[in-house]
Amino acid sequence: MTLKDLPHEPEAAHALLKQKLNEHTAAINSLIAGNRKQDERLERIEKNTATLVEIFRAGDGTLKTIKWFGKLLIWVGSLSSALYALWYAIINWPHRGG
Repeated sequence: MTLKDLPHEPEAAHALLKQKLNEHTAAINSLIAGNRKQDERLERIEKNTATLVEIFRAGDGTLKTIKWFGKLLIWVGSLSSALYALWYAIINWPHRGG
């Protein structure tokens, strides 16, 4: 709407402006209501995915623990293998007649 579209009488112009203002207010209120619905949906999605995010973060901690435990097992296995090899060499020493 432009200035040329307004009627020349003040009461008619006021009524037209008031009508347009009410139309815009109604449109804005419907947008606000739509935004509220979207915000509620977004909050539900965030609540649902928050659990998944926590699970993945806990999984990262679990993987770190498993990697640490694997490194420990490698050290223990290596030492055990070395001790067994030493014990086997002592038991089966060539001069013992075996």
